[in-house]
Amino acid sequence: MELRSRRVRAAVLAAAVGMGGLAVAGTPAAAAPHYDNAPSVQVGYTDAATPRSAYDTAEGVHMPLGSSVDAAGVTHTSRVYATFDLARLRGSRFLGSTLRIREFSAADCGKRAIELWRTEQIGRTPSWRRAPAEIAKVDEILTPEYCPTADISFDTTAVINEALAAGDRKVSFVLRVSAAHEADPTYGRRLNWYHSVSLGVQYNTVPKIDNKNLYNGGVPCVTKAPYPVLGYHAGNLQAVGTDADSGDQRSLRFDYALWPKSDPAARTERSVDGRESGRAATTVVPEELLADGVTYAWQARVGDGLDVSAWSKVCYFVADRTAPPAAQVTSPNYPLTGGPFEYAPLGEPGTFTFSGNGDADVAGFVYGWGVAGVRQCTAGELGQLVCPDLFTAPGAVRANAPGGTATVSLNPPGTYNTLEVMSVDVAGRTSAPVRYQISLSPSSYPAITVVGGEPEWNKPVTLRFSTAAGIVGTTEYEYQLDGVTHTVPAGEDGSATITFVADRLTGFSVNVRSHSANGWISPSWSKSVQFLSRPGVASAVYPANQVSGGVGVPGAFTFSPPPGWTQVQGYQYSFANGDYLFVAAGQDGRATVTWTPEASGNVLLDVFAIDTNDNWSEYSNMYWFDVA
Repeated sequence: MELRSRRVRAAVLAAAVGMGGLAVAGTPAAAAPHYDNAPSVQVGYTDAATPRSAYDTAEGVHMPLGSSVDAAGVTHTSRVYATFDLARLRGSRFLGSTLRIREFSAADCGKRAIELWRTEQIGRTPSWRRAPAEIAKVDEILTPEYCPTADISFDTTAVINEALAAGDRKVSFVLRVSAAHEADPTYGRRLNWYHSVSLGVQYNTVPKIDNKNLYNGGVPCVTKAPYPVLGYHAGNLQAVGTDADSGDQRSLRFDYALWPKSDPAARTERSVDGRESGRAATTVVPEELLADGVTYAWQARVGDGLDVSAWSKVCYFVADRTAPPAAQVTSPNYPLTGGPFEYAPLGEPGTFTFSGNGDADVAGFVYGWGVAGVRQCTAGELGQLVCPDLFTAPGAVRANAPGGTATVSLNPPGTYNTLEVMSVDVAGRTSAPVRYQISLSPSSYPAITVVGGEPEWNKPVTLRFSTAAGIVGTTEYEYQLDGVTHTVPAGEDGSATITFVADRLTGFSVNVRSHSANGWISPSWSKSVQFLSRPGVASAVYPANQVSGGVGVPGAFTFSPPPGWTQVQGYQYSFANGDYLFVAAGQDGRATVTWTPEASGNVLLDVFAIDTNDNWSEYSNMYWFDVA
């Protein structure tokens, strides 16, 4: 009964492994424990009739086991050898194993006597003459059920345990008919070549907690004083665990323990499931459960549903739930705005002093135009929360002492500005904001003017930047052209020019601000030019929207192609609501006509472009001018 029950347990294990059989199908990878087949090193058989030959398993050749007599009357006695690699099990917790075969045929289905023995380790299939020594019988089957295509399994758990304990890298077996019947042909049979000999194993790799990747409140674990003081993210506990088993990669469970450093008995635990190996797993302790000023200890462990790692090292932090007091803001040269026409000094940076009023909880200040900046936490490469040192970020400054002061030089970005300032403590908690209103004179903006004629598509354009009256010491201009930032030095008169090709069909946009030697940076000013799908018109004598020329004074008007047009036949044009006339374009796509006014006053010149397929431009250029 014991032998049969061992075989039954082994058969159940083999079925779970999916090694073949009458009622077995392949099963997908699942969470711990895990089932697999140990890699085969060799499978083959021997034949006493050819004692110097070894026969590896081959496609379509069913392996003989026991004795048989061929047509010539020669008796063949065979044994089947199989060797398996145990490397996959090293470093894992081994749970059980089964060796499995499938019969293909039997000489007599009423007889069966198959034994499984462990042998000395072999690297390749031996011959009958050089057969390895048999160490111990592992299992046997003497019953003939399900003949001739039975799935037969042998419990090899004890053998594999012994091999692993001894540090063996592989294990070898021999399948044979028992000695009492090995020479009897009626006990002979053949083993199915397709199913071969397989060793199913059940195992689990114990997950590990990564002591190098423990995080709390966006900072790495700290084990020795001084401990980090944490505010908004104090309850954010994160740990990284790993598991080598593919089936456990996204199904790990993390346990977190938290307790006041002074009271280990007050330990509480929280768990999260379904987390990924090698990625930060997070639990969040509600802020209201953390007492202000208390030092807490915490640690984590990881499990896969079967095994659990050891607890991690212990990390510490101090909880901060109190916001610092509001800051005081003063300026020696930028007074608080008392009325709509009270302006800050023109062309002069503002000097602002922030004070913590002696309260030691104030470590520094955060400030910004409109909204004060706060620390921006991001995700690290393992998915952990990363909160950088607050005072390394723009818009933050450390006080000269706890509760002390900090002075900054700032340039307001617009005409009407609000400087918002908040005190901040070492935990990153901020006070209520203080708002400081500042107004600048509209003349603080730089000017942008076009040098030469109106801009045309795909032609060079020159723009001049100049500061307003009263602003001196301009050193350069910082400008953005179509979203790309550039700088250009200022000349002796404080102006600068840039030239570029306006090659965008939609036009261009320029945004500029001036920089002065004293640190002043002006508010920005912008100019946009939009190119419509219409021809260009230019005249030196009669510029658009100006009073010029006079009755009897002829003027030349040059027409240019609409943006993107490369094939222009000519132009249809009309002066003063007269008849439309046609003028052919030259090779450059341009055409020039001369017109002499007969009366003074406002005049409309309407122009359409015509392409080589007789298509008119989508829009006409309605060019207005005044005759003196």
